[in-house]
Amino acid sequence: MKKLFLIIIIIFIVTCNKGFCGISVQSTGGTTVGTTTVSTPIQVSVSTLISLTLTLKVKALDQFITNTTNSNYKIPISQLYLNNGTNDFQMIYNNQVTLINGLAIGVGGYTANYNCIVKNIGVLPPGSYTTRLQFDSNTTLSPNTVVYTLSFVIPNTQDVSTTTNPVNIILTPENVFDGNVVADNSVTPQIIIKSNGSWKLIMNTATIGTLPANYYFLITGVSSNVTNYINTETQIQPNMQYVLASGNPTVTTPVTGSYTTDYINLKFRLKNTSGTYIPEGTYNNGFTYSIQAGDN
Repeated sequence: MKKLFLIIIIIFIVTCNKGFCGISVQSTGGTTVGTTTVSTPIQVSVSTLISLTLTLKVKALDQFITNTTNSNYKIPISQLYLNNGTNDFQMIYNNQVTLINGLAIGVGGYTANYNCIVKNIGVLPPGSYTTRLQFDSNTTLSPNTVVYTLSFVIPNTQDVSTTTNPVNIILTPENVFDGNVVADNSVTPQIIIKSNGSWKLIMNTATIGTLPANYYFLITGVSSNVTNYINTETQIQPNMQYVLASGNPTVTTPVTGSYTTDYINLKFRLKNTSGTYIPEGTYNNGFTYSIQAGDN
């Protein structure tokens, strides 16, 4: 009988070593981006054929969480925490952190869910960020190790708004009989740009309407993160898309910084070169603006 019991124990040990006792880690959801945090859920599973005692540890193998496109964008690993719903476990480079200590688990194994939270971040540039975590499970019979690549994606965050739209150009009674009148918009539009990555600003003239004369635009001022823009007076045509400007991320510093207030100022001008008069009044011509990812 003792011999049979010993054989059964040996079979269990051999079975576990062949893979029936093991550890696996998988993603269980997408990325949630907050104002100062990023989080993504994972699940750690330990499989076994008999009841055992489990100790589970994790170790960060990299010093940073790094953008896979631009390695200059990186977050110290100490800002990564694994949360089990009750406790935060801070990751420290090359140091083991105990997640579970001496827990009795039953036949079939044990599953634990963690939310991987990156804290105290600024504006992250878009792209995929990765780091490696080594999970070590130590049961009564067999230790196991798996290296999991934690990955999350930061999307492009872009927004454009304007303080004046539509554009109002007023022709006074004095202008009516001036066949060569030149009139500028009464209030200069300012277009506000927000982007966590490189960007380009588009002006669409599909809704411009009927033009009583020739229309022109001129960019009269830009903020620091605008690197290229149209710097000459340009005639406006209907149903066109003009790339007004492009620039860098509108942040103080990537990864650690905050958004800045970036803008371009526009002047619009009506020129009557026909030699005939245009009736007095306010001429409203609307434009739509959009922001797109720029060329890196």
